[in-house]
Amino acid sequence: MSTHKTLDGKGKFALVTGAAGGIGQPLTRRLLDAGFHVLMLDINAAGLEAARQKLGGSTTGIVCDLTDSASVAAAAASVRAITGQVDVIVNNAGFIKPGPFLSLREEDIDRQVQINLLGPLRILHHFLPAVPNGGSVVNIISMAGILPLEDSTVYTSGKFGLRGFSSSLSLELRSRGIRVSGIFPSGVDTPMLRMEAQNGGSPLNFVSDPLSAEQVADLAMRAVREGRLEYYLPYGDGVMSRIFGCIPWILPSLLPMFLKKGVVGHKRYLAKIGVGH
Repeated sequence: MSTHKTLDGKGKFALVTGAAGGIGQPLTRRLLDAGFHVLMLDINAAGLEAARQKLGGSTTGIVCDLTDSASVAAAAASVRAITGQVDVIVNNAGFIKPGPFLSLREEDIDRQVQINLLGPLRILHHFLPAVPNGGSVVNIISMAGILPLEDSTVYTSGKFGLRGFSSSLSLELRSRGIRVSGIFPSGVDTPMLRMEAQNGGSPLNFVSDPLSAEQVADLAMRAVREGRLEYYLPYGDGVMSRIFGCIPWILPSLLPMFLKKGVVGHKRYLAKIGVGH
């Protein structure tokens, strides 16, 4: 149950990666509404500026390539010139190249691991020293960090790794009172999901109707307020995924049932976004 306590960000700074994206924009809006100055990081300079103009409020846009250590270091230097304290960090950026593992090019593999796993680690390695006691780290992970997805093997591996990292980091930081939370949504209706839907993404993304980006942003804000280790959306999908994660050898016998439902949901989603199938 949510505590619904008020989140007061006045005079505080929050950092969001992938801030110009589908989840990044509503999340930034909620942080602004709570009073934070938002440090918006994104690789897309034009998209970042357009998002800042659209959202208004107290923001700083910083172009940052999470696959490039030097770019992350430069972003950290830019932030240090603005503030010595970052109260909230949200690792939101993500990337997927769907398809069978052996069909992927080496650069497809590298980019997914760099953005989904190494990127958050780089961000936190540079910015954690600026997080005060009582600060918050929120990693937007995915239900794919709990449940294996066929034809999304590299994406899944990065998200599994980010879940393990989050759990381990929470143990290291508890003495400082810094809370680490992971957000585990099912499929979210963003440009990335629309790309997946048209390019061989897993039908399991569509077993349930895709979530809205606003729902994920709301849950991330709840994590900032409460600081629990893991949050699942929908909660029931999280329960099933955790059960299957404990006994993964049963997946081959159960997947046909879920895949059948996912195929139907996939067709419904394509019709919703106006794509013929």
